[in-house]
Amino acid sequence: MVAYEGLLQQFSPQEIESLGRVPDEMIGKMGQVGLFGFSIAKEYGGLGFNLWEYLEVIRELARRDLSVALVSIAHLSIGVKGIQLFGTEEQKAKYLPLAASGDMIFSYALTEPHIGSDAKHIHTTAVLSDDETHYVLNGRKTYITNANYAGGLTVFAQLDPEKPGHMGAFIVETDWEGVQIGKDMPKMGLTASSTAAIHFKDVKVPRENLLGKPGDGFKIAMTILNFGRLGLGAASTGLMDQSATDMAKRAANRIQFGVPIENFELIQEKIVRARAHAFACDAMTTLTALFLEEDPHRNVAMETSHVKLFGTTRAWDVLYDALQTAGGSGYLKTNPYEKRLRDFRVTTIFEGTTEIHSIYPPLFAIRRMTKEMAGTEQGVLGSLKVLWKHLTGGLQWDVPFRDKQLRCAARQAKRNARYLKFALPAVAMIHRKKVMSKEYVLRRLTTLSLYTYAILAMLARMQKDLDRGLLSTEHRLFLDYMLEEMKECRRSCLRLWNTRKEKISARLFRWERFFREESTQ
Repeated sequence: MVAYEGLLQQFSPQEIESLGRVPDEMIGKMGQVGLFGFSIAKEYGGLGFNLWEYLEVIRELARRDLSVALVSIAHLSIGVKGIQLFGTEEQKAKYLPLAASGDMIFSYALTEPHIGSDAKHIHTTAVLSDDETHYVLNGRKTYITNANYAGGLTVFAQLDPEKPGHMGAFIVETDWEGVQIGKDMPKMGLTASSTAAIHFKDVKVPRENLLGKPGDGFKIAMTILNFGRLGLGAASTGLMDQSATDMAKRAANRIQFGVPIENFELIQEKIVRARAHAFACDAMTTLTALFLEEDPHRNVAMETSHVKLFGTTRAWDVLYDALQTAGGSGYLKTNPYEKRLRDFRVTTIFEGTTEIHSIYPPLFAIRRMTKEMAGTEQGVLGSLKVLWKHLTGGLQWDVPFRDKQLRCAARQAKRNARYLKFALPAVAMIHRKKVMSKEYVLRRLTTLSLYTYAILAMLARMQKDLDRGLLSTEHRLFLDYMLEEMKECRRSCLRLWNTRKEKISARLFRWERFFREESTQ
């Protein structure tokens, strides 16, 4: 971090923003201090950090300047991650040393002009040549981070357009014939980050540059995104911590009505919320990282979805609160608040939008349950038996905590889990084929699941601290705070149908659409 801070002193974030890109000299020095290889194994020239250490670095990078940090974060979190996880020894030996030194920065190329979160239906294709020596890649990608810094890409393409989701993941070098990278797109924030469209026209990709097996592309894409979402969780934690520190300092020194504004409850609320949410986000990120450290290929889609959703939405609120606490000076470009807001805003879109993550976890669980029902051979009766098992089966969840506070918190989390165990099959039965369109209901279930995971992650962290004699009163208060927040949310989430307000909203939208269509005729 000392080296990174030195770079930011030599190349200030404000100067870099005015340039609209990170200078080549700075990128070279970032490579020299290891910022492009801190999570790459030492045998390939990296620093060999484990996943927890890697996330700690991201947290510290983000709190200093997210725009510059994103060049290395995107490179490591998603750009080169496919090679690390799925590459052959030959692929690793060829590309990882270049990636670790920064001589070949990597991008992750999945999103397309008309395809975002629905990744199974991308249009880019890769067709195996007649002599089976290479694939011919055609298509377009857009909003690709690091595009004009990149020397290498992890590109996803359909191998058979008749089978959506039967995809390949390919290592593509940007100087190959047929690879055309567009100009950087002007953006609200992250102006030093390169974001551009990429066009592939009859690009010949050697067969040995396929990651995994033919058809593994979608699985590889989703596995990589788990790490990207954890990176967003770490960045969110870092910015919440920094914002809380800034708010506390500003509130202690800003005098209004003869007293520091830290005396006012509405300012205290902002600082406390920032600290509590940062602690919860860090606990969730760390627990999920532990799962992936044990097995990098483990399916943690729901866990990383929760980390991404909680981290980015809460950090956005905290960044807003920090500017508000700073008052008029927060609006000035000479202070970091407005830049942080602009730079961070896109994280609620990165790696799946907030809206997708607000409905994904219950849909994932319902689909898994539906598959189990479809596997029965007893028709309707068999399906009902499966549903009844989910509704009435015992919740095998011991509460091993000896500490009274931790034990009570675990019971509250179990209460949420018990309701979800009932609600998921009930929602599937009530709404049947329309369940995917019941987004208000799904969002409520996600909220319950989100807080359940947050509390469990905090308990895991706190039990570890308790065992070492390091559990602080502050962290106990964070737990109390999050439990009360969870209870408030739970009271508004115990409903399996749309509320009256939600129904009125739907009617209003239909009226709006009707008049809009009438006016265009």
